[in-house]
Amino acid sequence: MKNLEKLLEQVINNQNDMKKDIFDIKSKLNSVVDQTADLTEFKTQTNKNFNDIKDTLKFLLHKEIETEKEIFKLKHVNENR
Repeated sequence: MKNLEKLLEQVINNQNDMKKDIFDIKSKLNSVVDQTADLTEFKTQTNKNFNDIKDTLKFLLHKEIETEKEIFKLKHVNENR
């Protein structure tokens, strides 16, 4: 009977240890999920910002080219006078 009680106590202790381990794993997993969500949101926002910067650069380059063309035309008109 003593051996059976000892065995049962060991099983209960092991089960309690496993419950604690499962709780710890769940907590860590929840942290990983939260961090993954934050990183995904950060990546999305960063990509949007890069696209905005890219569009702005394209626009600025276009305006610079247009300005250079206008300057060229004005110089050409002045030279032909």
